[in-house]
Amino acid sequence: MPSGSSFRFPKERRVRKRPDFVRVQASPHRATTKHFVFLFAAGERADAPWRAGVVVTRKLGGAVERNRIKRVCRECFRKTRDLFPDGVDVVVIARAGAHLLSQGEVLAEWLGAKRHFEKKGAAARLAKAEK
Repeated sequence: MPSGSSFRFPKERRVRKRPDFVRVQASPHRATTKHFVFLFAAGERADAPWRAGVVVTRKLGGAVERNRIKRVCRECFRKTRDLFPDGVDVVVIARAGAHLLSQGEVLAEWLGAKRHFEKKGAAARLAKAEK
């Protein structure tokens, strides 16, 4: 099992600013699962590690439910460093029913879609390279 420091999810790995969220959400590259939508855009540098952000709307519940979804998503990001390809920014949007999932169920759903993440992330990086 990795050491405690490798489970961190530092600021450099997060999409934090509104312009970054807007840029990723405007990108046409997306993958969906039953409970989540994943939006991909090329990051600032192709050799940089991927960055991720989470969006949970009020339609999914009160603050407690929304914060729980975000907490579970961040934990999945920490545990699966190879989930997304390097050089992309990812925004995860929770869908209805996501607040009912355990961490293991979220992780299983995400790992099941990993092949799609790699394909969409590569497409996002290629689109930036063509510009």
